[in-house]
Amino acid sequence: MELNQQNEPKHPRSEARPFPWRCRHCGKDQVRLAVVSYEAEVRHDGRLYQFKIPKLEAPVCAACKKMVVTEGVDDQINAALRAHLQLLTPAEIEAVLARVGLTQKDAAERIGVAEATLSRWLNESQIQTRALDNLLRAFFAFPQVRAALNGKGQDPRLGTSDTGAATT
Repeated sequence: MELNQQNEPKHPRSEARPFPWRCRHCGKDQVRLAVVSYEAEVRHDGRLYQFKIPKLEAPVCAACKKMVVTEGVDDQINAALRAHLQLLTPAEIEAVLARVGLTQKDAAERIGVAEATLSRWLNESQIQTRALDNLLRAFFAFPQVRAALNGKGQDPRLGTSDTGAATT
């Protein structure tokens, strides 16, 4: 069976082409890269957040003023959301993992998420929830938390009785 080239992953067509682009809204060849102020509305973790991005680099039509949302634009919006919510960045998570001497796999097991989930946080394809960000912060900040959350060997009574309390 031959592989059809259409099944292969592609970069977004719009991001690979040189400017100007044809506008999807008005049909004019006047879409160019611009730096704009953008009022974002993003749903994350069950809530709607509104925040301003003062310098968003995005393709915009000079004729109708419509913005074209590309993967690059989406990445900028996600980074701005993470900053707005003051969540740990992938670089901060990686730096602390190195500082405390844990691999992605070990850290994921100990905090109770799939390794693939932690990987998505680190490669910026997913933003962690506030609750998991708080767990990461406590896990990274306190050796006692790292000692108590030890993955498969963890005391199943931890937090439910005095016998399950960490002793370190």
